Amino acid sequence: MLIRNSSPDPAGGAPDWPPIHLPEHVVSVIGTLRGAGHQAYVVGGVIRDALLGAPTEPVMDVATSALPEEVQRLFPRTHPVGLEHGTVGVRADDGTVEVTTFRADVETFGRKARVRFGNDLREDLARRDFTINALAFDPETRELIDPFGGLSDLAARVLRTVGDARRRFAEDYLRILRGARFAARFDLEVPDDVRDAMRESAEGTRSLSGERVRDELMKTLAQAERPSAAFRLLRETGVLEEILPELEAAFGVEQNRWHPDDVGEHTLLVVDAVPRRHSFLRLVALLHDLGKPAAKTWDPARQDYVFRGHDEIGARMARTILERLRFPRRDIERAAGLVRAHMDLFPMESGDAAVRRWLQRVGEENVRDLFRLHVADWAGNRAKPQPARELRALYRRAREVAAARGALKVADLAIGGDELRSLGLPPGPRYREILSALLQRVIDDPSLNQRETLLREARLLAGPVAGAPLSPDGR
Repeated sequence: MLIRNSSPDPAGGAPDWPPIHLPEHVVSVIGTLRGAGHQAYVVGGVIRDALLGAPTEPVMDVATSALPEEVQRLFPRTHPVGLEHGTVGVRADDGTVEVTTFRADVETFGRKARVRFGNDLREDLARRDFTINALAFDPETRELIDPFGGLSDLAARVLRTVGDARRRFAEDYLRILRGARFAARFDLEVPDDVRDAMRESAEGTRSLSGERVRDELMKTLAQAERPSAAFRLLRETGVLEEILPELEAAFGVEQNRWHPDDVGEHTLLVVDAVPRRHSFLRLVALLHDLGKPAAKTWDPARQDYVFRGHDEIGARMARTILERLRFPRRDIERAAGLVRAHMDLFPMESGDAAVRRWLQRVGEENVRDLFRLHVADWAGNRAKPQPARELRALYRRAREVAAARGALKVADLAIGGDELRSLGLPPGPRYREILSALLQRVIDDPSLNQRETLLREARLLAGPVAGAPLSPDGR
């Protein structure tokens, strides 16, 4: 059926939809395709997001009857996105448009489905996952093509699949994770038949690559105001146990008298408490307490449970999980470091040297994120819903000490390897030992960070027989 963009939902009761505004370069791409005699429409999520007033993706999708080679001939700047699937990236001055030829299924077996290129928009939309994504828009006539009731589902805030849910999920099990993301992002109700299909298809998510799970996970953390809604749906349907068994294992693990929620529920509350713009820190929040189940012990003296060492255990688990999900090495190390440091704070009465040692230990570059995590961790405890004022005071103190620009790394010292070589010390592990010992002294007393002073100290440290280990304080 054809529905004008400005008309109310034909099911009745829904307000007029807002007008859809498209970037000029998208309209231009469609105009070029149509000028060559082809059909062309804007399709998918950009239409959904425009109707809901949500931020849209930077890359927009156009569906066309033109074959990939015809698209490449029509536009001077293109790049292959997935030619075997009919997708060509068209570069414009203001952005990129992904142009995909109409497709229809010939035979479906997961992501390896055989398709044929077609000439029918409705047939192409029938391959989409959810009705709210099976929409097309004609920028010339301002008509919205909605053959599967996506508008009604948007108005009712319901997530339905295009056709049979089991079949849709079997075509690509990532659609289950996508469905959880959409449900959380747009606050959609998931009908029982879709939930049942997710549950029955849960084992299929084991076949998903780490990269695809990673990307969908990060989209959920970046887009949903409350990612917990997605994770609760995945847990209810058995999918969480397949893709993040470490998080599933945290549910039902009772904490101590200071925490009314189990580890899993507390974790989701902490994730929600991190602002949406900090999606990577939300990932860290998801990982921060996963070491608690393994660390849990009963302390007779306290007559309560304790979780000693859960930060170290959690850091190792975070590294394992993120490696499995194929995160970049830099992100893995950063996340593991924040998990390890999430229990590490200095007392308010600490002197400047102690604060500098803390800055060295956690990394000055991590201070802002670490305090954001502390605030969220506090907010995720329903027994103490407001962050302690002490946290804000500690953060100010850390910033003040850091602003004094004392040496916190070997690279900050006034001397380095060249100066040690000038003392006649042969290159080797002793360089690192001497510079590390000097750094500890400078952290205690920043005034020592002068070239001549450090050279004098280095001569004393270099005095022992070559190869003899230094004591921890360099003496």
